[in-house]
Amino acid sequence: MEKYKVASLFAGIGGICLGFKQAGFETVWANEIDDAACKTYRHNFGDSYLVQGDIRKIAAASIPDFDVLAAGFPCQPFSIAGKQRGFQDRRGNLFFEIARIIDEKRPRVVFLENVPNLLNHDDGKTFLVVGTTLLQFGYYVKYALLPANEYGNVPQTRNRIYIAAFRDLEDCDRFSFPKPVELTVKVSDIVDIHKSSMRYTITQKTMRCIKPLSVS
Repeated sequence: MEKYKVASLFAGIGGICLGFKQAGFETVWANEIDDAACKTYRHNFGDSYLVQGDIRKIAAASIPDFDVLAAGFPCQPFSIAGKQRGFQDRRGNLFFEIARIIDEKRPRVVFLENVPNLLNHDDGKTFLVVGTTLLQFGYYVKYALLPANEYGNVPQTRNRIYIAAFRDLEDCDRFSFPKPVELTVKVSDIVDIHKSSMRYTITQKTMRCIKPLSVS
């Protein structure tokens, strides 16, 4: 059976790409600007389709055909841990690069991920822009706030908003967000917290924005 093809924007080290791979999809193109992230991505997935560089300088026509556009676009402009400048932040405006590519390529599915505060930022106006943009392109939209500890078996409260948009109404009607899975992994299963270097310790400001789960 032919695999659905994915193009991944703001691919980072490949977390979203890995999820699609595990679900049976094939990533045919990915873009990331950060050098360190690209090194890790290549280590995990190879170098055959990763394009390193500024998405603003990449023509949509140069991207190979794909079925799904995946983008965990920069969250710092919308996060409660940052200055929340939204679309006034240069990074926040990168959403419109996603829109540019959607407009030209018109993929079957658009999958977006960001911080929960995207819903409330600027009294909801930011999320309205995102949703309205997808609707104007003719997409049907579903979204949900999902915590990693309930859906990814990851021992951390890491809530994220996931937006799934479909060009076809039947695809939208068939889609549903996954059901929770049991959390069986502890932090101590992943790292030795008693020997961790202080260089990896987060600041008190960041600590106030997260809620750790079971340590041992």
